[in-house]
Amino acid sequence: MSHRKFRIPLVALLVATLFVVWRLVLGHSADSTLVRLRARNLPTNPVELDRWYVAVPASNNLALAVLNASAAYRAPRDGTNTPYTGRMEIPPHPVDPQLLARWQAELADNQEFFDDLAAGRNRTASRYPINLRAGGATLLPHLAQMKGLAQFLALAALADAEAGHPAEAVRHVGDIVVVARSFDSEPLLISQLVRIAILRIAAGAAATSLPRADVDEAGWKGLQETFAAAAATNTFRNGLIGEIAMAAGILDASPADLARNLSNGSSTFASQFASTLYIASGIRAVDERFCMDRLSELLDASEHPFPEALRLSEAAAQRVDQEATRFARGAKILSFMLLPALDRSVKKQADCEAALRTAIVGCAVERHRLAHAGRLPDSLAELVPAFLAEVPVDPFDGQPLRYHRTNDSCVVYSVGPNREDDDGAKQPPAGKSGKSRPTDDIPFQVLR
Repeated sequence: MSHRKFRIPLVALLVATLFVVWRLVLGHSADSTLVRLRARNLPTNPVELDRWYVAVPASNNLALAVLNASAAYRAPRDGTNTPYTGRMEIPPHPVDPQLLARWQAELADNQEFFDDLAAGRNRTASRYPINLRAGGATLLPHLAQMKGLAQFLALAALADAEAGHPAEAVRHVGDIVVVARSFDSEPLLISQLVRIAILRIAAGAAATSLPRADVDEAGWKGLQETFAAAAATNTFRNGLIGEIAMAAGILDASPADLARNLSNGSSTFASQFASTLYIASGIRAVDERFCMDRLSELLDASEHPFPEALRLSEAAAQRVDQEATRFARGAKILSFMLLPALDRSVKKQADCEAALRTAIVGCAVERHRLAHAGRLPDSLAELVPAFLAEVPVDPFDGQPLRYHRTNDSCVVYSVGPNREDDDGAKQPPAGKSGKSRPTDDIPFQVLR
């Protein structure tokens, strides 16, 4: 009887001891990931992230010039008659003179916008006036109009190319890259995704607009160097650094703050109780360890060149998918809220890299044509070394970019995310079944 009397307390003490040890081990494991990040001088919470996003003197701050230009921008009055900014498809060359006159009137109405943007063109640093210390509540008002500015600059490039102003058209395409460059240092994934979208607009504008004008060697070479500089800048890594810091801030939040984060800003007794149980039970420590480890893997992947970066990020995403099928997925509530979108974001960066590399080669093809009385190169190897140091590789499969030509046109392309060669076509013709097969080649087409 006496043994039974002490057995229950001893079992309870043993369980409590095991629980405390388990919690300490989990806490140390999660903290060790943050320690490794700090050893690399990387931020691990929103306050550190705000300091990491370096302040820039106003006189050298590209972001302020872009904001001034945004304030001066006047959107086209009739969006139905404009490509890029409106609903009109890009028209064939030459454009109807009356339509072109309306476009040029829109450009004239935006001279202050062009002047403000030109004032920041040569600035070398950028920081938008945002407070990252607010964590997930950080306001980002500067993102709303930036893609619209890029689309208007693409319209300006098209209008000036059609009007026979090649130097101005090239400058407009370069200024699209300037708007994208204002996000280079911004440690937020959404900002990096906006940058990617803007660079895709720049590459597209170069392909669809500039061949309509007689751009000279200096113009094509300058634009080629602009695209090469953008491709060589691994700013997507900054977005992942921000994701890690923001995620750590959420995972380390107090029960009340965590309840607000999970309840869209409100905090009820039930949500606070659930948050307290989530923390006290050790589930948060499990969640944090898994989330931080996968984010660290994605960050490490981003530091490799493509296609290795893509392979490593896909491996990290596969580990997330595998975990989602296990019973233990219930202990990773925040991980499955934060992680799935990141893998898709890495693919978007690969898309952008492919678009930039095809644009670089497209500019080199145009330079070759100017130097050889209008003749297109028979292969991309013909561009080396006069117009390219080497043929860029496809970010998706590591092979040299593909190239097809006819008598008067050619296309440089990446095989895209599906890794299938569709001859540079965005949408191939229908097969025997009568249905077209989806494709995602990323082309830069050179036409005359």
